Amino acid sequence: MSHSELNQLSQAEELFNQGNLEEALEILNDESHFEGLSLQQKSYFQFLKGLILFYLNKGEDLISLGETIYKEGQKCNDKLQSLDGLFFIITGLAIAGKFEEAFNFFKEIESVIKSISNGSKEIITQRKARLSVAIAFVGLHGGKVDLVEKSLEWILDSQEKFDKSFEIVWANLIMASYLLRVKSKFDLCREHIKKALSLAKEIKFNHFWIAMCQLYFGGYYTFIGEMDKSLKYNIKALELFKKIKSSFNIAILLNNMGNLYGEMGEYELALEHLEESINLLEQIPQGFFSIEGTIESLITLAVEHGDNECAQKYFPRLEEIYNQKRNDRIEFGYKFAKALILKTSSRIRDKAKAEELFKELIETKTISFDVIIKAHIHLCDILLMEYRIDNDSEIFTELNYYIAKLLTIAEKQHSYLVFCEAFILKAKLALLNFEIKTARLFLTQAQKIAESYGIKRLAMKISFEHDQLLKQLNLWEKLKESKSSLSERWKLAGLNEQMENMVRKRMIGVPEASEENPVTILIITEGGTQLFSHSFIEEKEFESYLFSGFLTTIDYFMKETFSEGLDRFIFGNYTLLMKSVAPFFICYIFKGDSYYAHQKINYFIDHIQKEDDIWQNLLKSFQINQSIHLKDIPLLESLITETFITKNVALNEF
Repeated sequence: MSHSELNQLSQAEELFNQGNLEEALEILNDESHFEGLSLQQKSYFQFLKGLILFYLNKGEDLISLGETIYKEGQKCNDKLQSLDGLFFIITGLAIAGKFEEAFNFFKEIESVIKSISNGSKEIITQRKARLSVAIAFVGLHGGKVDLVEKSLEWILDSQEKFDKSFEIVWANLIMASYLLRVKSKFDLCREHIKKALSLAKEIKFNHFWIAMCQLYFGGYYTFIGEMDKSLKYNIKALELFKKIKSSFNIAILLNNMGNLYGEMGEYELALEHLEESINLLEQIPQGFFSIEGTIESLITLAVEHGDNECAQKYFPRLEEIYNQKRNDRIEFGYKFAKALILKTSSRIRDKAKAEELFKELIETKTISFDVIIKAHIHLCDILLMEYRIDNDSEIFTELNYYIAKLLTIAEKQHSYLVFCEAFILKAKLALLNFEIKTARLFLTQAQKIAESYGIKRLAMKISFEHDQLLKQLNLWEKLKESKSSLSERWKLAGLNEQMENMVRKRMIGVPEASEENPVTILIITEGGTQLFSHSFIEEKEFESYLFSGFLTTIDYFMKETFSEGLDRFIFGNYTLLMKSVAPFFICYIFKGDSYYAHQKINYFIDHIQKEDDIWQNLLKSFQINQSIHLKDIPLLESLITETFITKNVALNEF
C-alpha cells in the first residue's frame, strides 16, 4: 500500500481520538485504504471502525462489519479475528434491539474461545473479557439479567490486572446499571460509575465513555429522586454527545431531560425537549430505545398538565406506529396513552372506559413494568375521585386493594420512590377513618425504607409529614369528636396533594427543616432501667417534674408505642425519638424538626457499636446493672460532643 493511504488511516485514528467520529468513519468506510495492509494492520483499523459504529449506535452497519470480520477470521483460521467479528455482531444486534438473535450467538462464542490453542495468554484473556462485557450488555437489556454478574464478576474482581481500556469502563457501567435497577444497591452503583469515569479519562478514544458516565450519573440521581442533580449530569452528557454527533444518545438525553423538566414543573421546557427527541428519532434507525416510548412520554406529560390538545395531536402518531408494528410492547403503551386521554374527559362514560383499560393493563403480562406502575397510580386516582364523590365503602376497599398491588409491584421492581409514596398515600387514607396510629406506622415504615436506600429527599419529606401529624393530633381528636365531614378530613389529610404528586411524578420538594435543639440523650435497658443520661441544657430550663414526666412517657413509649413499630412521641414542646440497639434503647429528647435528629441518633448508635471501648463498657454495666457516668468512658463523651454539640456529623443536606 502507498504511504499516503497509511497516513489516511492514521489520520482517521487521530480524528477518532479527537472525538471527530463521523470524519474518521468517512475515511475508514473507503475500502481502498485497506488494500495492501498486513492482516494485523487491517484488523486494527477494522476494529477502530467497529468501535466508531458502536459509539454512533449504527447497529445494522455494525452487524454487517462483524459478519465480514468473522468470515475473514474463519477463512484464515484466525480465532482472535473471529472473536472480534462475533463481538461486533452481538453488540450490533443488541443496539438494533434484536436480542434473541444475539443470544443465539453465545454458543458459537463459547465454541471459538474453547478452540483457541495458541497465542498470548494476555491477549486471549483480553478477548474473553471483551466478549464477557458484551454478553453482560445483551443480557441486561435483553431481559436475562442473571448474565450480568456471571459475565462481569471475574473481570471486576481483578480489574486492576487489566490494562485501562474501554472494556473495563463498560464493565463498570453495566454493573452500575445492574446494581441500580436490579439490586437497588445505590451506593455501590455510584462507586462503579465513579470508577468508570476515572478510567475513561485515561484511555484513548474516550469522548464517548466520558459522556456515557455523565449519562449514568444522571440516571442514578433520577432513581433516588434528586432530579435537579440528575438534570445537571444530563446537560453535561448532552453537550459531550453533541460534540461527537452521537444522535441516538442525544435523543435519549433529550427524552430524559424532557421527563425531568416535566417532574420539575417546567412544562414548556419538557415539551420542547421531548418534541426535539421525537424529531431526531424519526431520522435515525430505531433500536432498543425507540420513538414510541418518547411519544408516550409526551402524551402522558401533556395529559397530566391539562394540555389535551397536544395529547390529541400526538396520539394518532402513536396509533399509526401501533397499527404498523402490532407487537405487545407497543400495544401496551398505546392502550395506556388511550386510557390517559379518556381519563381527562368530562364524560362519565369515558372515565369508566379509562378505568376498564387501566384494570386490563394491570392484569396484562408484560415487561413494561414502569407503565404497569403508572397504570396502578392512575387507577387509584380515578377510584379516589369516585370515593370522594360517593363516600362508598366498597370503592374504599377497592382502592386499598389496588394500592396493595401497587406496593407489591413497586417493591418487586425496586421502584422505591413509588413504594414509599404509596405508603404515604395509605397513611393519609388511614387518617380519613381516624386511624392515627396506623397512619403513623405507615409513615415510619416509609421513612425507614427511604433512608435505607439513600433516598434523602423523600426521607426528609416523610419525616416532615410525620412531625406535622404529631402536631395535629389534638386537631384530629376534635374532628373525631365533632363527627366532621369527609371533605374536612380530606383537606387536613392532604390527599389531593399526595395523589397529584404521584400522578404527575413531581420532583420531591424539600421542606424547610432546621437542626433540632438537643435536650437529653439516654441509654435505657430493654427492661426499662436507665443506664446513662446526659443533659444538654441547664436544669432550670428543664424542670425536674417535667423530666420525671418524660421518664413516665419513655416507659409508656417502650411498652406501647415502640413495641408497635413507632419511633417518636410528642411531649409538650419536646419530641422523644427512640431507636433500638439490643440490649438497649437509645432515647433522644429534643425541640424542633426530627429529620436531622434521626441522622444524629443513627450516627451515634453506629459509632457506639464501632468503638469497642464504649460498647464493651455499656455491656459490662448492663450485666452488673450499674449506671454509667460520662467520666467513666472518655470516648463516649467525645462522641456525644461530636454528634450533638459541635455537630461534626455529615448531614444529608440539599
